[in-house]
Amino acid sequence: MNKIKLSCLIALALLLVTTTNSASAIEKEMTYTRQQQRIIDSMAEKEQQYRAYGDSAPIERDVKSRARAAYGSWSWRDGVICVTDDGVQASSFVNSWHAAIVSPQQYYSVAEAPGVGKKVKFTAGMWVKKNKRVWQVGVKRTSVKQDWNAGWWAGNQKGKPYNSNFWNMKQTKSFYCSQLVWAAYYYTAGVDLDKTDNNLGPAWAIHPGELVDNKETAILYRNR
Repeated sequence: MNKIKLSCLIALALLLVTTTNSASAIEKEMTYTRQQQRIIDSMAEKEQQYRAYGDSAPIERDVKSRARAAYGSWSWRDGVICVTDDGVQASSFVNSWHAAIVSPQQYYSVAEAPGVGKKVKFTAGMWVKKNKRVWQVGVKRTSVKQDWNAGWWAGNQKGKPYNSNFWNMKQTKSFYCSQLVWAAYYYTAGVDLDKTDNNLGPAWAIHPGELVDNKETAILYRNR
């Protein structure tokens, strides 16, 4: 192995160790009140409820799609919300789900807050996850333009840091995944997608599953 390849491997290893240690340090610093811990302890049960609804609710035609996409197919319409129960994409220490929103800044991409220690970014490509559930949902009472605005707003948060405080979702200096989606619609269209399932008084928090099991949204796609 030549010196250049060896140097690259060493640099990559150091980067992985640094990233892992950084995330571990943040996790150790997280402390919860008794009320917060009760919500965390009940999260698995809530996730079962979100999943059960997402699997049983009807898939609806996207009436706002200009292309009139095939019934139940993946959509790249701006503002469509994407959710998965994929634990590999865990967006926080509180839950193991993930959410993102289709954004117009880049073709065939979503804006997302990918995880601890990572910044808001664009990710290209349809979500294909074997043995994991994937849903796309649309907000019912918005226009195509409002959905576009929400996707654009989310995309404009690119580069902002991850928000590790589940109950601090009203601020816009940092984001976790479902907070980014919630904020995009709340601050552009005045639509509140928070079901209050995980709120503690004035401290709001939103789980990605709330975006699926929500009277304000319709399921447009489900992978199985």
